[in-house]
Amino acid sequence: MARYLVTGGCGFIGGHLTHALVRAGHRVIAFDDLSSGREDNLPPEADLERGCVTDGTHLASLAGQCNGIVHLAAIASVEAAAANPRRAEAVNLGGARNAVAAAEAEKIPLVYASSAAVYGDAGSRPIAETADCTPHSVYGQHKLKGESTVLTLGPRATIIRPFNVYGPRQHPNSPYSGVIARFISACLAGETITINGEGLQSRDFIYVSDIVRLFVAALSREPAAPFTMNGCTGQAISILSLARAVADTCGTGLDLRHGPARAADILHSCGDPQRAFDLLGFRAETRLGDGLAETVGWQRPVVQ
Repeated sequence: MARYLVTGGCGFIGGHLTHALVRAGHRVIAFDDLSSGREDNLPPEADLERGCVTDGTHLASLAGQCNGIVHLAAIASVEAAAANPRRAEAVNLGGARNAVAAAEAEKIPLVYASSAAVYGDAGSRPIAETADCTPHSVYGQHKLKGESTVLTLGPRATIIRPFNVYGPRQHPNSPYSGVIARFISACLAGETITINGEGLQSRDFIYVSDIVRLFVAALSREPAAPFTMNGCTGQAISILSLARAVADTCGTGLDLRHGPARAADILHSCGDPQRAFDLLGFRAETRLGDGLAETVGWQRPVVQ
């Protein structure tokens, strides 16, 4: 049995990861300031330590009790970053530096949650980790700079670039919620779904239990070399087709309108999953239809 530190452990992915680690018999410290995370995302067996990753001393003291760190804490909301860019930089970049310093001091592995946002517009074909990174957003820029910092750890560093993660406990009213949660909420409430532009933008959606399996596998790997890998399915769906699939899963009609296209919107984002399979034997297992059914089943009572 090991003990792990999960920053952002009360968030959507962090909560699911903490549950998985506890089920595997591990002890977990969730380090979270609850600015966007929810305490009820944690299993009762996990220890909640309230604080922010900008506090390097606090983070280091927790790392000293642990066998590894998963660094998920970040400000990913475009609106939140625009409203307080200094805060976003302090959390996203400063937090990454503090996590690296803590892992280096304790000589323990660090799994860093980067993002597919580092790629920018990836094109219509699945993109591999060797591709050039030209992030469109400040968040993507922060994550790419954070990767450079994490790689200074050498073999103990694992970087995972999740694509569009969805699933139960992704609350539709949160500024961090994904398009699937918002589409489900609109369908169940009988509201109109607004799509920016024609809806031909495509995304690679990975179910939360799958991305959690990848993080768990990364934590337990032998530290022979630093790894960077996508967390994806390798398949993309257009936003228009997604809206139709969500409505079908909800059993409702589709009330759809097209709004203006967003400036600098990414047209296509689909990852190549081969490296994660080659390095860790990981493949996403959940089909989109099955993941949507599970997500709708969880979200239906939340909306109603």
